[in-house]
Amino acid sequence: MDSLVRLADNRNVSRYLAPQFPFPYTMDDARWWIETGSCAEGAESFVIEYMGRFAGGIGITPQKGWRNHMAEIGYWLGEDYWGRGIATAALTQICEYAFSVCGYEKLYAPVLAPNRTSMSVLEKCGFMQEGILKHEVYRDGTCYDLYYYARYNP
Repeated sequence: MDSLVRLADNRNVSRYLAPQFPFPYTMDDARWWIETGSCAEGAESFVIEYMGRFAGGIGITPQKGWRNHMAEIGYWLGEDYWGRGIATAALTQICEYAFSVCGYEKLYAPVLAPNRTSMSVLEKCGFMQEGILKHEVYRDGTCYDLYYYARYNP
């Protein structure tokens, strides 16, 4: 848990992530994530390791009802691990798992407009931009456009 808090308690890491990823990030937040958040709504969450060390997290959240053929993808890395291709490798692996093991037909990822790095990771992994929702997210006093990326089962 110490590694989780150390990496997650970073404004640069959390600034474009969902509100469930708070800043500051405390030991209580880490406990909640491990015990509850990581599997909420049927989600499957995985640790991202790099050279035997905890580097971040990645997960899939299944959708319900008429959207039950798809899942949302989310991921993050500690700032120490940025720029090494780690997110791209992790996303590639989780996509293979989501399509071949879980049987999803579509994976999607919402991304706040300023997060160009995440958009690039998604594009490297075969995701395509499907749309932009204008002023969709209000966070920290700013309205952001939300880009939707998706990838379909090959």
